[in-house]
Amino acid sequence: MSHKSVRLFFQEGSSDKVYHAHILDDGGAYTVQVEWGRRGSKLNQGNKALRVSLAEAQKVFDKLVREKTDKGYQAISDEIQPAAVAPPEGQGSGSKVPRRARVGRVAQLLNPIEADALDAFVDDDRWIGQQKLDGVRVLGHVHDGELIGTNRAGQKTEVASALLEGLGYLPIGTVVDGEVVSHDDGESIYWLFDVLQVGDRDVTGLGYEERWTILEEELEPALSGPIRVLPVAGDAKQKRALHDRLFKAGAEGVVFKDRHAPYSAGRPSSGGTQRKLKFVKTADVILTSNAGNAYAMAVYDGKKKVDIGKVFAGTTNQSRKQIDALLSDAKNPVAEVRYLYATDDDQLFQPVFVRLRDDKEPTSCLRSQLTHTRR
Repeated sequence: MSHKSVRLFFQEGSSDKVYHAHILDDGGAYTVQVEWGRRGSKLNQGNKALRVSLAEAQKVFDKLVREKTDKGYQAISDEIQPAAVAPPEGQGSGSKVPRRARVGRVAQLLNPIEADALDAFVDDDRWIGQQKLDGVRVLGHVHDGELIGTNRAGQKTEVASALLEGLGYLPIGTVVDGEVVSHDDGESIYWLFDVLQVGDRDVTGLGYEERWTILEEELEPALSGPIRVLPVAGDAKQKRALHDRLFKAGAEGVVFKDRHAPYSAGRPSSGGTQRKLKFVKTADVILTSNAGNAYAMAVYDGKKKVDIGKVFAGTTNQSRKQIDALLSDAKNPVAEVRYLYATDDDQLFQPVFVRLRDDKEPTSCLRSQLTHTRR
């Protein structure tokens, strides 16, 4: 029985697709079921939440609808119906998406490096090391009588007032860059790692080492509340120790920044003067079902089977045929997946399918193998 439903469509140019979401009463619990595909064709089907509370199902449902409407989908109603043929680019539902105004600077973004490049960055004195944070990117702007936060695209974003208030004693015009991180003890800290402007002085043309020194020596004494300056590791010994400590602690990764490079907004197509190394983990997991747009994963905690999320990235047409054949034969295949970390509720973050493991039994897939992040 459907508790709540919405039917959405997107039409513009070559796109003519629909997305349906339903909250289903599943024997006292609630499941969020979705359907998607090209309008008029057989739709794909999957679940976004399985047998959860009504409150949790509603939260998932609302998030799905919000994400789709932000991308230009519209709800089908008596007044609003899809056109018989999708209109040209610029005239369809996608053109009706409200564009958030850019009110601040665009952030500098990092390109990744592979683990086998680590030694080169550690040994080269050109690079400074820092912890890679797992938070929300926020650029703090100190205006006359107003403190605002913007996201990486320069659009205004919501930030707890207590965090921004700690910037209140900085010179008017100052712009700092950092991430808001929710730590294991429940406290949120605004970690600053760069500065773009001090008062009316633009410092983006200075090298990173100079900008960080300004941040630590000029600005940090004026900060208050839960705001900190993120430390750096300057020489090879310090960078190696930082990497080893973060890896052992289960952190997300480490970043390297060219000490002489200016602040460059956006992400370069390749390379760049700021790079990141994510610590990737692997785990053997049970694939329990085809959830429509991904495969549900689980591990054992004692005799209890624990859901750990879904994986699709890394699968191919051939591997999906193999997995589907095993599932249709009532078997639970074991797969090796890469991931960054497991969350507090055991969900794998950014899982990637590596291969099927026909040499392992489902009972060998244990919760104890998961590595949880420490922000």
